Amino acid sequence: MYNIQNIVAKNILNYRKKHQLSLDKLATMTGVSKNMLSQIEKGASNPTITTLWKIANGLHLSLSQLTAVNDESIDFIDESDIIPIIEDQVAIYPYFPYDDQKKFEMFKMQIESGGKMISEPHHPESEEYIIVSAGQLEIAINSEKYTINSNQAFRFKSDVTHTYFNPLDKTVVFTATIYYQ
Repeated sequence: MYNIQNIVAKNILNYRKKHQLSLDKLATMTGVSKNMLSQIEKGASNPTITTLWKIANGLHLSLSQLTAVNDESIDFIDESDIIPIIEDQVAIYPYFPYDDQKKFEMFKMQIESGGKMISEPHHPESEEYIIVSAGQLEIAINSEKYTINSNQAFRFKSDVTHTYFNPLDKTVVFTATIYYQ
């Protein structure tokens, strides 16, 4: 199993070295204290999701870039290897984090009965591809609602706010791939 604490520590250190940034500059960019960043970078602190988001946003990275293991030409991923991002009734499993060369990221999402998640617009001209494997998913885009059932797929321009909703009394499970132009 991947140790997310060590992965984040390595990724922050590598980013800081690559861009020749001091901890002070990193703190200014992210809004996270220099002391906290130092602890995270040493692997001595396990950051909260909120802190990870602050760091990712401050560095203009996706959350999956910040938490990804890098430099492998073949990936075999078992769900037990992934630490999901969980908030309320939504769980996100980042199977394939964003890659600059491939220009996409892929993750599994689960939304419990009645749960919803509002997604801010992704990068301009981005597209999202959804495949529902269990349950039913409703997606609202520009005040239009679309229903995607099990074993159906859906594609849309994801550079606008969109909302995922589970209208049924069982968990909806789907794969989402976001392609960035």
